[in-house]
Amino acid sequence: MTIPQKGAAAALLSYLWWGSMPLYWKTLLSVSSFEILGHRVVWSAVFTLALIILTGQGGKAVAFAAKNRQKTLWLFLGGYLITLNWGLYIWAVNAGRILETSLGYYINPLVSMLFGMLFFGERLRRAQKLAIAVAAAGVCIQIITIREIPLVSLGLALSFGLYGAMKKAISIEPAVALVIETLSVAPAALAYLCWLQHTGAAHFPYALTTDLLLAGTGVMTSVPLLLFAYAAQRIKLTTIGFIQYVSPTMTFLIGTFIYHEPLSIYRIITFACIWSALAVYSADTLIEAGRERRTQEYI
Repeated sequence: MTIPQKGAAAALLSYLWWGSMPLYWKTLLSVSSFEILGHRVVWSAVFTLALIILTGQGGKAVAFAAKNRQKTLWLFLGGYLITLNWGLYIWAVNAGRILETSLGYYINPLVSMLFGMLFFGERLRRAQKLAIAVAAAGVCIQIITIREIPLVSLGLALSFGLYGAMKKAISIEPAVALVIETLSVAPAALAYLCWLQHTGAAHFPYALTTDLLLAGTGVMTSVPLLLFAYAAQRIKLTTIGFIQYVSPTMTFLIGTFIYHEPLSIYRIITFACIWSALAVYSADTLIEAGRERRTQEYI
């Protein structure tokens, strides 16, 4: 396989992994969502710490934290931001709201475009502005018709969009960034798990299968992030932009056909608006990529 092919394969695997995550969280219904989140943070910290030690990157992490205190602080804040995203996602899946998580991650690339304009001075083309407007219309339709703000969807899109903006602003190797982020949240997560155990709200260890699944949350969290980082360095962002829709499409299908979540006409209209917005966005991206390629060939 060529390097771009390896990158595309890694990106596809990471999004297939993320798309199948509802199936994993559903196996842990006997454990509260926030206890699962605590284990996810702690075991992710253990996994990433072991990984950078085994790969000899421990010194890089220490040196970065010592020389770049402001950036390290932003990574600490990013750790809590992505933890908020993880917790909301786990809770929504186990509360029977998988379709709302799918909508959130469909909206996410459009939110990223908006943040690029607001935080990094990126200029949006007319088609990109149209895509954001159509997506906003879809959310407004849901608010007006069923009198309900899609808080889960918007919360997931905004939290991950802000996390992505923060990652763009800080240049650092993915494994090093991930270990700093997870270690920043791990003490609070471990203290929360101890408090649950002390008050009798948790009774860890559980059955062997449950314990293994909880420990496996570290791997389930870290591996797709590392695969994505590998892919991002080897293929174009345009390619990643198309592959990323694999994940919310999988969760949409899982929520609809496996867990039979209700799909009202109003929700269908909202999804249709988001899909239309993504079609406009994708077409514009393809046209612009083709225009840049022709310009480079001419030069």
